[in-house]
Amino acid sequence: MANLRYFGTDGVRGKALASPLTLAETARWGQAWSRVAQARGIRELVIGWDSRLSSEPLAQAFLQGLGDGLHAEVLGLVPTPAVAWVTQRRPQAWGLMISASHNPPEDNGLKGFNHLGEKLSEEDEAAVEAAFEAAPEIKTGARSLEADAQEVEAYLTHLQGLELPSSFPIVVDCAHGATAPWAPRLLRGAVQWMGTPADGARINVGVGSTHMEALKARVRESGAAAGIAFDGDGDRCLFVDDQGQEVDGDQLMWLLAQDRHAQGLPLPGVVGTLMTNGGLEEALRALNLPLVRTAVGDKFMLRELGRRGWDLAAEASGHVIQKHLGPSGDGLATALEALRVLLRRAPETRWTWRFRPWPLRLLNLVAQERRPVEACTRLTAAMAALEARHGEALRLVVRWSGTEPKLRLMVEAREAALMEEALAELEKAAKADLGMV
Repeated sequence: MANLRYFGTDGVRGKALASPLTLAETARWGQAWSRVAQARGIRELVIGWDSRLSSEPLAQAFLQGLGDGLHAEVLGLVPTPAVAWVTQRRPQAWGLMISASHNPPEDNGLKGFNHLGEKLSEEDEAAVEAAFEAAPEIKTGARSLEADAQEVEAYLTHLQGLELPSSFPIVVDCAHGATAPWAPRLLRGAVQWMGTPADGARINVGVGSTHMEALKARVRESGAAAGIAFDGDGDRCLFVDDQGQEVDGDQLMWLLAQDRHAQGLPLPGVVGTLMTNGGLEEALRALNLPLVRTAVGDKFMLRELGRRGWDLAAEASGHVIQKHLGPSGDGLATALEALRVLLRRAPETRWTWRFRPWPLRLLNLVAQERRPVEACTRLTAAMAALEARHGEALRLVVRWSGTEPKLRLMVEAREAALMEEALAELEKAAKADLGMV
């Protein structure tokens, strides 16, 4: 895998208007993107942004750096999945979303998409980084940005809206972000709104999929049948049930999988990550549906779907991918599809379908030095012994943090007592290997 300096799991991310996302640097990113894209045979760039106050100035700077080498297809203020969906319809296009997703208003980022509407490969990211380092500074200034409403309308039409009946009132939280202008076009009828309008000063502040207490309270107070929360850029979606209890991405994937299975629709398997709950895997096994795990990140799930020719993947955080609806996690698509499934169920069984999550704990050990896990003989022996004793009733994930000298011990088990017992064994063994006892 390429050794990347600026790109993380979801693009270039940082404080807006601070390095490496100053206006001058963002113009250099535009030059770099243009150079690499053209070398890949790309002829245009689809660009959108979220509601942050910094997003449009960064878009202007980026497009100045882009120059005339690529045609710019400007979508304006749209959810990230709209950029991915439009990009995949244009075989000679790359996509760019200016957003920091669920992060606070002062952050921002650059998310790149290839001609398939999927996140850029590590090789492409490395090439863009190298071109950025070599790019000269150019003078930046204001530039008029005119959005192509026709492409946005095509994306909305593709999703197909839904009229909520008075018997199924819902509350929807748009996080003051990129879904705020568009969700009311798609979700009509008995809907109460939160986190609207789009507001760059308030995006993700006490609202959205990472701050759900206000949504839960509104659902309980209003007697709503469900609540929905998007994140700032609209690629995540979480639900709240009629009691104000959170329904995460693992549960939403289970809902969609059960519905497809009941309808006899093709579903050879589903994709999750190392963090997907073991209770979901156990539930899927009862339907003879395999779960394939990837590294954490929607781009890894999407690649696995492509390799297998499968359609459905999810992370607990709310990234749910339905490839027949688009090449990325799409909060609006997830909300619409999950609502359709819930509406097909009898009212008394609307929330009785959920699997029982396995108890999980994550422990971080701060070490003096990073020793490869395979070199930690007591730890690997303890892991092997636990797995041999408990089999499918237990799941262990041991890995180093990507940025800090922290060894992460994750234990998930069918029963809480087993989870605590196994975590204690791993902690004792790891500390012995790392000289912490």
